[in-house]
Amino acid sequence: MRSLSIVMPLYNAGADLPRVLQPLLAAISEGTALELVVVDDGSTDGGPELCRKLGARVMSSGGKCLGPAKARNTGVAEAQGELVLFVDSDVILHDDVPARVCEQLSGDEGWVAMFGSYNDRPPHRSLVSQYVNLRHHWVHQHGEREATTFWSGCGAVVRQAYLDVGGFNSAQFPRPMVEDIDLGYRLREQGGRILLDKDMLCTHLKRWSLHNMVVTDIFGRAIPWTRMIIEQRGGETNLNVSPAEKLKAGLSGILTLSLIAGCWDTRIWALSATLLALAFYVNRGLFCLIGRRNGMVHVLAGLFLHQLYYHYSVLCFIYCQIEAPLRSGRARTAS
Repeated sequence: MRSLSIVMPLYNAGADLPRVLQPLLAAISEGTALELVVVDDGSTDGGPELCRKLGARVMSSGGKCLGPAKARNTGVAEAQGELVLFVDSDVILHDDVPARVCEQLSGDEGWVAMFGSYNDRPPHRSLVSQYVNLRHHWVHQHGEREATTFWSGCGAVVRQAYLDVGGFNSAQFPRPMVEDIDLGYRLREQGGRILLDKDMLCTHLKRWSLHNMVVTDIFGRAIPWTRMIIEQRGGETNLNVSPAEKLKAGLSGILTLSLIAGCWDTRIWALSATLLALAFYVNRGLFCLIGRRNGMVHVLAGLFLHQLYYHYSVLCFIYCQIEAPLRSGRARTAS
């Protein structure tokens, strides 16, 4: 069985650190992991000192707010294990995750990386927090077993494969964006196989607001990911950009157009009602999950938030298509 190091970037993680560190330190005491390397990215809340006190090895990324990509690269450079498990500082791993990583990445199926998902019991009860975390859970739980991307919130990699592709691109991604997706693409380009393990779970502690959700989805995910797809890095047919998801996004757009048209001819709103029912039906799995966990108010909020999510995702795609020739022209000029 290959040896395992755990690497966690840290920036002002707050009072949740003892809960976050508990399963990581337990993995060390049980012999499943060699070490926990915490890389501080300029925290000002006393988090690094708390990590040291609890037994973690703490080092600095070399500056303040250089981003999680840089912090992870710094941690991997110092890690001793043949495998590296990345954990965000706002997630609590399920206890069996380190052992699952060692088993899967030491096996004979040829996996060079693996990742899991948030579980279906996010602790923050707000409408937006429940929706965002359960959406993530649902998408990852229904992805293909052999993935084309990577996720660093709860993901692991064979250290040598990681080093062979140069690790995370911290120059291109100085703040949290799609540095993990980019890493996954480069691992795949080198012939590596990535496992989406649906039993590799963690609890996400983040409290989401509507503003934070929209800004993160647009500028941290949709725009940079779409740019990579346009540049033919991915050819994506999985997770958030599967053909089914693209059709659902199109349906959401038609629904909105029908609602607008109904302002001039109210008879069209009968079509809008049908489209709304269809929008619920095609996403019924997600909404039933939300309903089981939280009740009907959350289902209705989730229906609205999901249509909003589709809308700005489509707008980001259109924007990236329009700007692509301009970006290409600037790149040729610069060269």
